[in-house]
Amino acid sequence: MSSFKKKWVSKMFVLVALISLLAGCSSSESNSNSSTASSANASDTEANKQNGVTITVATSANWTKDIDKELAKDFEAQTGNKIEFLISPDDQYVNVLKSKFQTGEGPDVYLTPSGVAMEQFLPDQHALDLSSESWVSRYADWAKAGTTYNGKVIALNTWSVDGWGVLYNPALFEQAGVSVPTNYQDFVKVCEALLAKGITPIYEPGKAEWHQEVLLNTMGSMLSKKTPGIYDQFNTNQAKMADQKDLEIGLTQLKELADKGFFGKDFLSQTWENSVDAMGSGKYAMMLTYSTFQNEVLAKYPDSKADTWSMFPLPLADNKTWATSSGGVVRSINQESKVIDAAKQYFDFLAKTENLKKYYAARPDLGPISFTDVEGKTSNAYTSVIANAADGTGLDFEGGVKFWNQSVIGKLVQDLYLGGKTPKQVLEAIDSDRAKMFQ
Repeated sequence: MSSFKKKWVSKMFVLVALISLLAGCSSSESNSNSSTASSANASDTEANKQNGVTITVATSANWTKDIDKELAKDFEAQTGNKIEFLISPDDQYVNVLKSKFQTGEGPDVYLTPSGVAMEQFLPDQHALDLSSESWVSRYADWAKAGTTYNGKVIALNTWSVDGWGVLYNPALFEQAGVSVPTNYQDFVKVCEALLAKGITPIYEPGKAEWHQEVLLNTMGSMLSKKTPGIYDQFNTNQAKMADQKDLEIGLTQLKELADKGFFGKDFLSQTWENSVDAMGSGKYAMMLTYSTFQNEVLAKYPDSKADTWSMFPLPLADNKTWATSSGGVVRSINQESKVIDAAKQYFDFLAKTENLKKYYAARPDLGPISFTDVEGKTSNAYTSVIANAADGTGLDFEGGVKFWNQSVIGKLVQDLYLGGKTPKQVLEAIDSDRAKMFQ
């Protein structure tokens, strides 16, 4: 090989080596930059989580379960945003929430009963319009109706449509030789026969104010069927509760049930929290409750055969209708919240199909549910109460009448038991309380 060629080849080797070296440095630098960018993105995500906001959620004690708290922790882990539950006792919640709004200290998210009951919390002033949220398109019709105010969806419903009826143990009925009553006098005879057998006829958690309101609440659908348009009259302040004879009769009979000992001797000290144990013990034959309550009893008392229990409408004033809710309890977002975007993100999270399935799996007390893409549950009580409601179903007072204050009414009914007020005076006091809201 000539000297020229040797020099040329040598230079080519050097050039190729130099190019390779530069390429390697470039590749290394690129990989390093890519790694740095990836690390930076991860750091940004973690930083966002660490800098998450706190969303305050006002709720009544009986409305927020362990699964709600569990999902709140999952939401925090996923987004960095924290849920802080502001829990009030059941008999104080309504007044506490109203007071917070009046003082300008409203929570970011707040729970209320659905339907017309939302109106007592002045949704025009406080509730954010959620109509354009993606989960609204997946609502069952009743859920959308029960969260709509003035044409706008203002709440997220993950509850169920249900009602309150008399759940009974057929084995104890058979033992006493009685069958499902269809009027008040038959109901009294059933209770007397059970008492004669040493069985307390009805478990009534008299200490729970809200449950005393439910007893009157069950008469709403009967009244609305007997007097078409009465709910509209109530809602425009043109009709009074005290003028409704059936309600006075019903309260008179309720006092009679208590006086005859059908609730037991110390029922005013009995709590809702002990209701599963009370019914699971077999000492009580009946209880006014929702249609999926038997699932809770069965879970704790597998030998109780609670899944075979049935239900009928509470026959005060010979009621034969089953009063249903407008969808239970719902969540709204405060218009004045400083963290509206995060609150919407929380609602999106709760409405995800996988989270709804997890939620309902932990809530055996919920039956037909609010989203069409998640399968609901029905109980034997639900099927039987529909069959036993000779006059059909309809909205209860809470779902159809404005300014129906559960706590106020519950205290009035307790006063009725104690002889502090007559049935007429209870109804007059309800009218007086509602009149304040119209003013």
